This record gives sequence, structure tokens and C-alpha cells, in this order.
Amino acid sequence: MTTNDVLCVLTPLVREHTGHLPAVPSALTADTRLEQDLRMDSMAIVHVLEDIEDTFGLTIPDERLAGVYTVGDLMDIVRTTSEAPERVA
Repeated sequence: MTTNDVLCVLTPLVREHTGHLPAVPSALTADTRLEQDLRMDSMAIVHVLEDIEDTFGLTIPDERLAGVYTVGDLMDIVRTTSEAPERVA
């Protein structure tokens, strides 16, 4: 999945939980800050992460949840989690 593909899928998930939309619908970029630019609180970010898990069929490791500040961070989570080999218990 390309970076652009991931962004296209993430955009509606982020918009669903944002408190402030950019003036231009396509203005979400990897550098868009979740809290400062979109006015998302921590609970909204958690909901986006849950939606990402459901949409992409992923389980995001807890250690990846810290340090999510931008749309690019969300994109990295999708790309690296979907590419990671499954762990055998």
C-alpha cells in the first residue's frame, strides 16, 4: 500500500473525529498535527487508532501508541504494523 493510498483511507477516519477541519478538504498531509492543527484531544486520537485497527485489520502494539502527533505518525503506524511479521505466541 502506497503512502498516498494510506492517506486516502486515513483522511475520512481522522475527519470523523476532528474538532477543526482545514479550509481545503485535501489539506491533510503527513505534517498535519492532530492536536494543534485539527484540535483533536487524546480521546479522539484513541478513537482514530481504534478505527485504524478495524479498517486495516491490524492490532497496534501498545508501544506504538505513544508519540502519535501527526497524520504522518498514523500513516507510519499503518505501514509498519501491516508489514510486521505476525508474532507466534
